[in-house]
Amino acid sequence: MVSWFRKRPHPPKPAAENPGRGHIVRVGFSNARKSWEEDEDLAASLAATLNSLGHPATARKDWVELGEFALLPQVVAVEPRDSSGVNTVSTIQITHGSLVPGGVFEYQHSTGNDIRESFAAGFKSWAEVDLPVFQDALRETAKDCMYMEMSPGREANSVLTADRRVVLGPPLQMVQHPAAPTGGHDFCPCCLFTQSIEAFDDLLKDRAFHAIRLFVLRDAQGEIEADCRVDGVDRPSAAAALVKYAKTWPDRGFEYRKQYVGIQTRPVPAG
Repeated sequence: MVSWFRKRPHPPKPAAENPGRGHIVRVGFSNARKSWEEDEDLAASLAATLNSLGHPATARKDWVELGEFALLPQVVAVEPRDSSGVNTVSTIQITHGSLVPGGVFEYQHSTGNDIRESFAAGFKSWAEVDLPVFQDALRETAKDCMYMEMSPGREANSVLTADRRVVLGPPLQMVQHPAAPTGGHDFCPCCLFTQSIEAFDDLLKDRAFHAIRLFVLRDAQGEIEADCRVDGVDRPSAAAALVKYAKTWPDRGFEYRKQYVGIQTRPVPAG
């Protein structure tokens, strides 16, 4: 069929839990020397960022077309920094006709010298950490992620059913004082998820696709902060499990670990 007869994907309206307030932002700033305005179109910025990373994307007014995906970027907050620059918060809601027809969203927290640079930095992080999960969820064989899955007849050995699988996105780790582990298991792509897996029992038994953001930080004084969201919504039980996990880390000063994970019904092989 000629490609221009193909029905374009189109995102639904932002989810009720999505705090985004449109794709256009205009902000006034002032300091002791001057006053000025900055503005940005998040759909154009997201499309430009994706194209710069080799993902052919097209801005369609307030949303972005990326192959079979429809992306809806939204402004959440803009906050000037005390010294210079700005902090921004945005969301991207991603929709796919069969994988996530209702769409799921996630936050992007970023910093830059101006709002254009900051929003673009958040979109770049999303493309590198979150997007691979959705792309590999459509594949029979992973390209950028790891899979956790069950083979038929082995359900008794796992909370996963035979046709559910977990897509483990690229894990991020930042350590103040890197050092070789003293022994045992340190950190791999499955650690954050398996250390909090009991909090996702309902998702593993569900039939729908679910997206999970995992983040845990331990500062130089040993104070721990953790955050987990499922489809953009906070999941305190998983955050508590991540805090418990971080207490087992070797002391290497400031450290954080972060990952995006998808749970899906395994696609039927082609042919």
